[in-house]
Amino acid sequence: MKEKKSYDLEISIDDEMIKEEMMGVVKRAAIATGLYISHIGGYSRVKYPNSVHWHFKRHKKEPSLIDATFWKEGAKFWLIVRNNEPQWVHDTAPLLQRALKNELVEP
Repeated sequence: MKEKKSYDLEISIDDEMIKEEMMGVVKRAAIATGLYISHIGGYSRVKYPNSVHWHFKRHKKEPSLIDATFWKEGAKFWLIVRNNEPQWVHDTAPLLQRALKNELVEP
């Protein structure tokens, strides 16, 4: 069996969540976790059409990162952590997941 190259950390979202609201949630969670958003784009336009995808880093020129994807049509939001990333990514991803969850329950 082929070993997976990454793992996902899912975050529950409301079916009514819209892109504009999610952009604010992600920005606030990144700040709370001490991360920099280095990229905002799409993720696999065939598999997840109209998705929004972010890259999080500690520093602008750092090669390592944490990915996040919001897919409204599937009411899905998750972080992607590649197994070969340095330890800080594996340590920080659950903190980012927690910050995102906290932002989503705030009124």
